[in-house]
Amino acid sequence: MYVADFFSTEQQQQIRAAIERMEHKTSGEIRLHVESDCKGDPYERVVHVFHRLHMHKTKHRNAVLFYLAINHKKFAIVGDEGIHKSVPENFWVTVKDHVIAQFKEGKFAEGICEGIDMTGEMLKTYFPYNKSDKNQLSDEISYGK
Repeated sequence: MYVADFFSTEQQQQIRAAIERMEHKTSGEIRLHVESDCKGDPYERVVHVFHRLHMHKTKHRNAVLFYLAINHKKFAIVGDEGIHKSVPENFWVTVKDHVIAQFKEGKFAEGICEGIDMTGEMLKTYFPYNKSDKNQLSDEISYGK
């Protein structure tokens, strides 16, 4: 299966809508990156992709990347340094555990959307939306090999 076909068109639209909905509540930026394989540590990979996508260049350093490697069944989340200074220490573990619980039921798009919602709700506390905010990163799902 080609990695871009993992989510149906409808599911891709659901994920993008979740990102857009949350980005209208916070100045934070949220993205999803999907690859087929991740032979190493998924956290190390998500950090690499985060930088490759220039997500560390947001104004408030408040971007979040959800990462999914479908063939190796690996998932990770990383938030930029502005977020780490604000959110509770166990926040990312809570989101990750929730998303993985959905994955185990075969609900991949739902899990991602719920994780995005949880993230956006937390980010709006520390990085509220301002009318002058500009969308600094694409809301489209990015894909690797």
